[in-house]
Amino acid sequence: MCILIRFEVLNPAIHFCKNSILRLHKKCHIPLILSTILIIYQHVGAQLPEYTDSLTETKQDTGLFSLPVVPGESLPDTVETESSEKSKVTRIDAEINYNARDSMIFGVENKKVYLFGEATVTYLDKELNADYIEYDMSSNIVYAKGLPDSSGTIAGRPVFKDGSLEFEAQTLRYNFRTRKGFIEAIKTEQEGGYLHSSVTKQDQFGNINMKNGKYTTCDLDHPHFYVALTKAKSIPGDKIVSGPAYIVIEDIPLPIGIPFGFFPNTKTNTSGILLPQYGEENRRGFYLRNGGYYLAINDYLNLTVTGDIYTNGTWGARVSSDYKIRYRYSGNVNLRYYQNVTGLKDLPTYGKSFDYSVMWSHNQDSKANPNQSFRASVNLSTNKFDQNHSRILTNALTNTKQSSISFQKNWPNSPFNFSTSFNHSQNSRTGGVDLNFPKASLNMNRIYPFRSKTSSSPKRSWYEEIQISYTGFFDNRIRTSDTLLFTDKVWDDMNMGFKHEVPVYWNYKPKKFKILTITPNFRYTGMLYKDYIEKRRVLVTDPDTSYYVTIKDTINKFTYAQGFYPGLSASFAPRIYGMYQFSGKGRVQAIRHVMSPSVSFSYIPDMSGIVPQYYREVRNEEGKLLEKYSIYENGMFGTPSFTSRQRTMSFSLNNNVEMKVKEVTDTSTQVNKVKLIDNLSFSTSASFEDSILFRPVSFNGNTSLFKNKLNISFRGSFDPYAYDNNYRRINKSEFSKSGKIARLTNFGFSTGYAFSSASKKTGTSQTEGSMLDQETRQMGVPGEEYDMLDEDYYGEYIDFNIPWSVRIDYNFNYSKPAEKASVIQTIRITGDFSLTPKWKIGYNTGYDMADKKITTSSLSLYRDLHCWEMSLSAVPFGYYKSFNFQINVKSAVLKDLKYNKRIPWQDNF
Repeated sequence: MCILIRFEVLNPAIHFCKNSILRLHKKCHIPLILSTILIIYQHVGAQLPEYTDSLTETKQDTGLFSLPVVPGESLPDTVETESSEKSKVTRIDAEINYNARDSMIFGVENKKVYLFGEATVTYLDKELNADYIEYDMSSNIVYAKGLPDSSGTIAGRPVFKDGSLEFEAQTLRYNFRTRKGFIEAIKTEQEGGYLHSSVTKQDQFGNINMKNGKYTTCDLDHPHFYVALTKAKSIPGDKIVSGPAYIVIEDIPLPIGIPFGFFPNTKTNTSGILLPQYGEENRRGFYLRNGGYYLAINDYLNLTVTGDIYTNGTWGARVSSDYKIRYRYSGNVNLRYYQNVTGLKDLPTYGKSFDYSVMWSHNQDSKANPNQSFRASVNLSTNKFDQNHSRILTNALTNTKQSSISFQKNWPNSPFNFSTSFNHSQNSRTGGVDLNFPKASLNMNRIYPFRSKTSSSPKRSWYEEIQISYTGFFDNRIRTSDTLLFTDKVWDDMNMGFKHEVPVYWNYKPKKFKILTITPNFRYTGMLYKDYIEKRRVLVTDPDTSYYVTIKDTINKFTYAQGFYPGLSASFAPRIYGMYQFSGKGRVQAIRHVMSPSVSFSYIPDMSGIVPQYYREVRNEEGKLLEKYSIYENGMFGTPSFTSRQRTMSFSLNNNVEMKVKEVTDTSTQVNKVKLIDNLSFSTSASFEDSILFRPVSFNGNTSLFKNKLNISFRGSFDPYAYDNNYRRINKSEFSKSGKIARLTNFGFSTGYAFSSASKKTGTSQTEGSMLDQETRQMGVPGEEYDMLDEDYYGEYIDFNIPWSVRIDYNFNYSKPAEKASVIQTIRITGDFSLTPKWKIGYNTGYDMADKKITTSSLSLYRDLHCWEMSLSAVPFGYYKSFNFQINVKSAVLKDLKYNKRIPWQDNF
């Protein structure tokens, strides 16, 4: 039986035949179709779920077309409808929406919908997209696949999304009720890796069971490498477990197999064993390095414990931890200890030593507390640590290390603020260590104690401009060596003191001469020391003669010293402008010179007999004065009182020279300012109470040219006074001795220029997916210390957009404090160039003109291999001669899949 219903013009043609297939052409009137469908379904008794206006959302095409019906294929057992008892548990409890771009065909008898062209079926958080989808409404099973395009290539392959899980397949069958699926040729991303499988089944829990699978970090459909999995199971967000597996590179199976595989696949931190690296060194023998355990304590804190062991007896241990609480603070701690063994036992060359390193970084988020902050940056180690155990050349060449731990607190609506800190500085060459611990200060910003808070008059009395402030400072300084740092002897070199000051001052500027500032002031100073000194004459008797010597004794006793004195200071700081304008038609319009001279004078009267005196005299046996000294001359803050009046004057002159240049373009004329001399300053001071009036004159300057590509800076000092046979300054001019106005005591000059080719495209580029990404430095990535992450690679950012770049730096230092002069000149050349869009070569070298030898030089080579990367770095000669070659997978997921060959510089020692 066949029923034909036909509408003219724009009305649709709906044809029902014995095959019970309803074909909808896109050129139709949708509301009429819906009403007709409902009538027909009521007559045939179809049991359909309740749908929304999903059909009305279908886009309309411009022409009529009719696609042939694609019959549904038989479904495997894994997606068949289950028993009625199970179906009660996994029932459809939400709408299933579907639409398509081209057309939809409804099968009335078999209750199927055929979707063509960018078809979509959605149910809860599940979404299926493909060019062809067949949906069985009675069993809630969908079948999807791609269709050939005009060239015969299969396009629009099924893409299935289930929450965070997303994969692409060749064909797919899925049961929305039982949540099981059968997939052919799957490709899915699993937390940085890609999973391929020829035959795959998905169970009701979302787990993927596969046969003949591949796991790789290469994003290509035909990956460059993969781990071949004979059979495996993927638990999304947890792990991938496989049976026998082997590695395949460029379709060549390697003779490396494992009986089973385990691939962590979770976004959360997971505890586990860290497998050690193995290798060999000539000096320390075979080794196992970085083996240990990673403990994911919680989402905010982790702990890594690793160790190294060498066959010559050297061993080391590391403990590191990362922590982070969002909007509050973050940081990491890294502790390392090594016991070094040199030579062979029972031989004279045998010896033991130890190295340690303490690194801590802590940063407080600015949103945590606006009124207080805590920061820490600690880098402390023995002087031989980087030489013996670091694998980064820049660390081994660095001579100084510094640390700082600071806490700051201020009180709202209060002038007071408090700060304390721990500071550390060490020199790896000398082994000297300087510590400031603790170092604290309490400050009060200036206030106007006599100013009325209620008065709003702009005119104030002179006493209302009086200002007062307070500064309290405590410091404890220790100077020792790194070998004695954690011993009791470190306290023998401790120097401690406290100082506070209360200055009261008043600034006065004449109305008609505002460049002059006169400041009467009064200052109180107090100091607390734990000891002081005394000097005395002692008779020393020998068998042949006897003589007197001066002995200095240290008296360990807490004493408080104070001083108060009035003072007067004045400063004169005008600004002088000079302009020269060019009248020609050239690009240079004008040159402007700005001079900023400054003269200041300070006067403190003689307060002898009014303030306490802490100066003593040393006289010989005849009563002749030999020396006048302060009992606090070793104190860190000096002496709070003066021996006599103080009159000092300071001079400075600052210069800036700018040029106006006209830039002519096609659309406009623009005038730009170019700095010829950014800063050229001279400064000196004079003390009217000393026999030698002026101190040496110092100068410095800097400028940048060619759009800041060429930087020039210089500094130095010259002395107008001569020196005696003991190279001490004397009250005699250099002109009277040598005929020169002054003698140059030191001078330094440095410049650098960077050349580079034009960028191929806008923006910067870096190796995509490289292990050098910042992601590897974030919390939750177990492994070696942060500095170790960089050691085997070319660099963090590799810009292939710039084919080549060169930077040349020149440094010159001249020093002649006395008769003999010393000159140091060095040239440094760094740069890189790209042989091809995937090859990069870098170099770093220099030349010491004084020693006439090439400084430490390095050569590096990098090759981008898509999902792999290859790097080679070498120091071909010198004290740190070394070599390192590595090829590895970029992704951090398979960071241990690498080959490394290295000759460390430790073998040179």
